[in-house]
Amino acid sequence: MRRHRLLAAAGLALAAVAARAGDDARLRAVDPGELTYTYAVGGFAPEYTPPAPGSYTLPPIATVTDHALLDADGRPTTLFALTRGRLAVVAFVYTTCIEVTGCPLSLAVLHRLDRAIAADAELGRRVTLVTISFDPERDTPARMAVMRKFHAPASDWHFATTQSEAELQPLLADFDQPVAKLRFADGAWSGLFRHVLKVFLLDGQRQVRNVYSVGMLDATLVLTDLRTLLLESGRAAQLR
Repeated sequence: MRRHRLLAAAGLALAAVAARAGDDARLRAVDPGELTYTYAVGGFAPEYTPPAPGSYTLPPIATVTDHALLDADGRPTTLFALTRGRLAVVAFVYTTCIEVTGCPLSLAVLHRLDRAIAADAELGRRVTLVTISFDPERDTPARMAVMRKFHAPASDWHFATTQSEAELQPLLADFDQPVAKLRFADGAWSGLFRHVLKVFLLDGQRQVRNVYSVGMLDATLVLTDLRTLLLESGRAAQLR
């Protein structure tokens, strides 16, 4: 089922790109490897049992600041208004991505996390998921609402975009999320992005505690990290 959803999402994205490009002959002539390159070769499935939650630590990597967003209903909001001081898994995507091990993989992993979080009372109270588009020109709130409907969140999973490129760039820079438009030789945009797949784990103090790319992006590992941070916050509360 998970693989079918990935392939379905990728197929929808490819069809959308072709439609927008007007079946552009230049797009057909581009090396497929160039269209699908995301600095990775495939999804990750651990061949070992992850360590028990709380048996390891996740030192802070960086601290992010707040940024303006638009939610899937078109209402102005911010990153921190969506996370509300909870643990958060934040992923950057664009809805017409055609690389199966790119944005569709990110969405599939968050879909699985959403179901697991909804089935766990403590995780459901303490964790939020946020999917943010880095294509504000095309990924309007209405389109993010379509994505929300497709995934039918069972937990606190938000879909958001930005008002403009001007609002987007500081957000991407804060998270160190590289994104570049893939252009034809004449400089025209192909409608595709070259990007590094990253999913970020934030704690309640807005500190990045882990960054998952294709080589380590697996729902089981993310859930183990979330439970590790919950145990950490519980110990900290006992010391106060």
